[in-house]
Amino acid sequence: MKKKDTKVSKYKRMVELKNILSDFAEKKILKETSSFLKTSRKKALEEFNKIAFFNSNSANLQNSKLNKFLDNDYSVECSSDSDISTFSCELNYMDSAEYYLINSDKLISKGTNSQVTVKNILEVDDDILSKFFNKIAQNNADGFSAINTAAFTGGFFIQVPDNTNIEIPIQLIALNNCDENYFSNTRNLIIVGKNSNVKIIQCDDTIHNRDYFLNTLTEVYAAENSHIELYKMYNISNASASINSIIINQEANSLVKSFSFELNAGLLQNNIVTNLKGEGAQSLSYGVYLTDKQQQTDNNLKIIHSAPHCLSEQVFKGIVDDTAHAVFNGLIVVDEIAQKTEASQVNRNILLTDKARATSKPFLEIYADDVKCSHGATVGQLDDNALFYLQARGISFEKARMLLLHAFVGEIISKIKIDAIAVRISDLVKKRLNGELSDCKSCVLKCSDAQTNNTCKN
Repeated sequence: MKKKDTKVSKYKRMVELKNILSDFAEKKILKETSSFLKTSRKKALEEFNKIAFFNSNSANLQNSKLNKFLDNDYSVECSSDSDISTFSCELNYMDSAEYYLINSDKLISKGTNSQVTVKNILEVDDDILSKFFNKIAQNNADGFSAINTAAFTGGFFIQVPDNTNIEIPIQLIALNNCDENYFSNTRNLIIVGKNSNVKIIQCDDTIHNRDYFLNTLTEVYAAENSHIELYKMYNISNASASINSIIINQEANSLVKSFSFELNAGLLQNNIVTNLKGEGAQSLSYGVYLTDKQQQTDNNLKIIHSAPHCLSEQVFKGIVDDTAHAVFNGLIVVDEIAQKTEASQVNRNILLTDKARATSKPFLEIYADDVKCSHGATVGQLDDNALFYLQARGISFEKARMLLLHAFVGEIISKIKIDAIAVRISDLVKKRLNGELSDCKSCVLKCSDAQTNNTCKN
């Protein structure tokens, strides 16, 4: 009888959260000054009220970990503290332009770049929004995407003009500085013009040790011959959850290289959908996830080849410890018109305990007949022979174990072409594997110095 009451209680709390978010979205609609956003919010709210937190096929319904985080009391409003003097997100030994979004609302900049337009998405004119906003995300029939569109309180807007080479990386730091449990909806829009190049580093961070639910949706437009590098880093507390969705649209001969480094979160859902619409477009997606305790990490990737002569590569590697669970769902779709496609998908997992779990589901859906496509997945443990080999040469078991684990994810790190980022990520991975790094009270990029080996102080 008690179990039944518990289930009913959880269901009621999820309904309460749904109603709170719905009421908040209605208030946003009433106050919305953009006629385009007002219409978009209304349509999205209608969808959210139909499907709540689940998607069209109710796949999220079976996610008990997700339901646990939805069974919580969250505030959907939080005042923005503009004082970030004690918070730093600088990359050591590398110049960058930094932009902070406080509580999904207030935008503050440090070291701007005059070649790029960066502003709060709420300040963007309707003529631009009507061309790009929710155009590629609208078919992503998901309750979290719907409530994001209906209730987002702000986000990053980036526009790179045609024929522009941005040499200095741009850092986008979504900083949650709310001293209460907080459910945030952040909406980002990135537009990169023809023949342009840009490197963007995204980082989610928290200051207070509170329970956060971060719901972020980013739309990326890569115009013809554009080159984009996206680096996304996650390092939030075990009591927090993150649903991060990135929808990418690529035109002819564009290149988008994306990296996901998933260091810490109670629940992390990383959703990436890429549509290769123009001939010769290339998508390269790489990821590292380190999951322990009772954490769950889900990586859901979908690559759609909609034009001929396109290339895609996906390589995701994970280390799973304790009773944690890692999930990888990879789908490559090759349309009938997409002849001469080259696509590969690899997922590798190492389990460090008997209770750790990894679920890998790579999948190909091919309608063209002249393609080169492959996929593979492995779930295993550290190689005993390799461990013995290293120990036989005087290396302790713990050091040998660390060397093998770091080498396992080193393939991904070696693909980073910015030395300062590669060094920083390598340092963070080592500390995470040593148990020295959980969530920090300063940005994940600055909580230790790779050159001096200062550790992160929580």
